[in-house]
Amino acid sequence: MRKTIGSTVAVFVLVSLATAFAATAAPLAIKPGVTAEMKELTRTVPPPKTASASVLPAEIEIRFPELAAAGKDPAVGAINKALLDRLLKMADEESPSTIEQLAAAFVRKYEQSCREPESIGAWSLKFVATIRHSDENLLSLEILQSVFTGGAHPNSSIEYVVFSLKTGQPIELTAIVPAAKAGELAKVGEKAFRTDRGLMPGESLEEAGFQFDGNTFALNDNFLVSPAGLEFCFNPYEIAPYAMGTTQIVIPWADLKGIVDPKGPAGPFVK
Repeated sequence: MRKTIGSTVAVFVLVSLATAFAATAAPLAIKPGVTAEMKELTRTVPPPKTASASVLPAEIEIRFPELAAAGKDPAVGAINKALLDRLLKMADEESPSTIEQLAAAFVRKYEQSCREPESIGAWSLKFVATIRHSDENLLSLEILQSVFTGGAHPNSSIEYVVFSLKTGQPIELTAIVPAAKAGELAKVGEKAFRTDRGLMPGESLEEAGFQFDGNTFALNDNFLVSPAGLEFCFNPYEIAPYAMGTTQIVIPWADLKGIVDPKGPAGPFVK
């Protein structure tokens, strides 16, 4: 009976997901001839009837932009595929080829977990991709990914992705800041980091709770181009304990003149 009920719920969720995606607003202009429609799927999945009354439902939240072009534009297709691939990788051990299969696998595992004597349920799957900036050259996205399948806290991360709207490929940091300028970038990055956190120059990063190799500040490659500046994000455990949360840095464009390649995709910001 349990297997039948669980299968029925999973099938019901799969069918409802297949028709549940909706646009959240009118299409956004990305650049001339290219728009983005925000797709959204949110679902509350009840526990199987055989589960304990104390078991909590599961939550699914998926939001992402789907690009469309007025004419043939390979870059648009490449970006849409890259976003879908990133979302489907959240399945971990599974290999889904569609979002519906991803959700169905999540629901199936959630139902199986509800049969465990100590299960509290409350599983969650979250993928939210937000457009932070777009222009003729690039598209900047902030992607929140979070999965909770039991334990002390969700496994969450924020990933920044900058796509070229000319090729559809991710833009590397070295295309924004030449490798020869990496040292200068780290210096202005540390200045922004210390200013935001009220740390004096020379004050120990370790004593302030941060865990950089050799107690020396360094940037990662999780970066974003926005009107405010060049942004970097460190996820929990990367440079600080989980309790300190996500660490984000914004380096103003005014501090990046002479560092950012004026001929690169972020060049217009420093001219």
